Amino acid sequence: MAEHRIPSKKSIYYLPKETFLTVVHYCKQYPEWEAELKTMEDPRKAVAYDQDRVQTSCDSDSTSAFAMRRLELSKKKDTVDRVAQHVAGDLWHWLILGVCHDNPYHYLSHRGIPCGKDVYYLLRRKFYFEMAQKI
Repeated sequence: MAEHRIPSKKSIYYLPKETFLTVVHYCKQYPEWEAELKTMEDPRKAVAYDQDRVQTSCDSDSTSAFAMRRLELSKKKDTVDRVAQHVAGDLWHWLILGVCHDNPYHYLSHRGIPCGKDVYYLLRRKFYFEMAQKI
């Protein structure tokens, strides 16, 4: 994990150290949420049909548990996406790549980010500040 500088108290985007690190680690979970949403299997597929009987899993409410977990992950992911879109506009995808996927600016610049280092870091500070208000 890359080292993060805590914004100073003079910054308009100042956050206490614990709050800042909470937001950073919350955003680092984004790739896990994406992967879990892509690989979640519908529990209704677990039902095996036979001519004489129907077999299901022991969990009688697996469909609702599946739906609740999927809703929880989708809400978290959407919150991060919406804040990134609000803060960065057209650059939101780049912000997600940098903040959530832990890619440094020089990696993004090699991939073609259409802004300078100062603008990116300003957007990133603002993103962390606004995410702290949402979570």
